[in-house]
Amino acid sequence: MTDAIRISSPADILGFIPHSLGFVPRESFVFLTMRGKTLGATLRVDAPASAEPAGFARSMSDYLALDTQATGVLLAIYTATTPAPGQVRPFHDHVEAVIETLEVAGTPLQDAWLVTPSHWQNLLCDSDAGCCPPEPLEAITDGQLNAELVFRGSSYQKKPGTTYAPFSGPADREEQIRHALPGVLGAELRPGRELWAEALTRGGWMDPQTAVELLACFQRPDLRDTLLCNVIDPKLPDAEDSGNLLVGEGIAPDWDRVDRAQDTARDLIDAAPEGYRAPLLTLIGWLAYLKGQSSVAADHFKLAMADTPGYRLAELMDQLVSRGTIAPVAKNQTTAYKRHR
Repeated sequence: MTDAIRISSPADILGFIPHSLGFVPRESFVFLTMRGKTLGATLRVDAPASAEPAGFARSMSDYLALDTQATGVLLAIYTATTPAPGQVRPFHDHVEAVIETLEVAGTPLQDAWLVTPSHWQNLLCDSDAGCCPPEPLEAITDGQLNAELVFRGSSYQKKPGTTYAPFSGPADREEQIRHALPGVLGAELRPGRELWAEALTRGGWMDPQTAVELLACFQRPDLRDTLLCNVIDPKLPDAEDSGNLLVGEGIAPDWDRVDRAQDTARDLIDAAPEGYRAPLLTLIGWLAYLKGQSSVAADHFKLAMADTPGYRLAELMDQLVSRGTIAPVAKNQTTAYKRHR
């Protein structure tokens, strides 16, 4: 979204978060950096089940420090744990450690909220004082900012996780792909690259024959890797020496092209029977990793490994994101993903 949006209340901020992440988080800490009066980066992590508070706070501070323009931080905690009156807030020790650590780092925690399945409320004030009563979730979903974002075409999943409908296409689709494979395996990389480049310019419906040919192309590992690289650099003839590109080092993607590639891959997944979806799921996950959307990336890598057990590229990428690695391109404010829709 390229036009500025006006945020005037905590409910607006909480309404913005699902649009930023692409889903409504559960059992999560969501940090937002502030650059003066402007929102900066969004960071979602799993709620700390067993992490030691001080170590957790240091890790969060290190991640948030990647936004070098940040002057402060906001926090929303999503949890099904609802404290009874008089009880301490959920994750009390972790929140206290975050407050202390961010203060030392020079990016103080400016405000925080608790979001449960039934309500939301301020997390920092004394609830016993009656100054921060629970608010209904409708104040978030029915708010002006959420309505404006929906009007602009933004949407999000109601819950985390990713699912794709079972294949419902022609009964002979697998046979069609197998029939196309010999021509793909015996050909140069160029025809597959040209077919993929054409698909990325269409931005819409794909005829069944083209879908079958592309599905066959993605089954060939060296061509698959080249097609991935061509999303970022269309001129690359192959994927040789492309390690830096794959981890997101030294690149400045055309994010509109990246969005089109993910949309095209989703269309191809609909056309692919089970057992042929892993390359496309890995592609979507890899592009999500480049965008800094680690949760979305991990979901897709796991789906790829379920579709094709032992699928090596998905295994390697899953190991990368599970270590908490953030793509270098996502750390750089001049190259990081900016959502346009």
